[in-house]
Amino acid sequence: MALQNTLTRWGWPAKLLHWVMAVLIIGLAATGVFMANFTDWYYPDMLEATTARVDLTQQHKSFGFVVFVLGCLRILWRWFAPVVPGLPYETPGWQRIAVGMTHYGLYVLIFILPLSGWLMSSASPLNDADAYPAQIKNMVFGLFELPDPIAPGDRYLAGLFHSVHVYAGYVLAGLLLLHVAGVLYHHFILRDSVLTRMLPFGGDR
Repeated sequence: MALQNTLTRWGWPAKLLHWVMAVLIIGLAATGVFMANFTDWYYPDMLEATTARVDLTQQHKSFGFVVFVLGCLRILWRWFAPVVPGLPYETPGWQRIAVGMTHYGLYVLIFILPLSGWLMSSASPLNDADAYPAQIKNMVFGLFELPDPIAPGDRYLAGLFHSVHVYAGYVLAGLLLLHVAGVLYHHFILRDSVLTRMLPFGGDR
């Protein structure tokens, strides 16, 4: 596989970042929905449910941090490798606009979600040692602690960033569905190379 992108195929760094981030984002969405809505159902014992929710939350924060870092690397790689495969020549103008808006929206949300989650956790009363003795710090895989840009214990800001995090997640899910639907349309209906050139061992078709 080539390192650099060309006008007809993606290089392996772009493919690797794309698929690793896709897997992580889907996993984060699934764990986020589970820990927010189904933890108590899955763990009937209250203590066990609380412990599981805390553990999942810390893992969620850790992988969210990884997504943020990978997003930064992805932007950096686009700067180093600005050539990208274009859409087929016959693609209508409105589809090009829709694809561009969807891609830009996904890039923005890749950063909004981890940042809003970080700010929400930072402002949360659960991160305030004075109000909550069992303080839940913003740890990344237990290796290091993220700084708190907001003083812990601010319920208003915690609620505000929680809303941003949740609704940004809904928008991201919608854009991902549009993205997948568009790629499948190109692959099965138009039968072009939009999908295959992003597959790990795919190329022109």
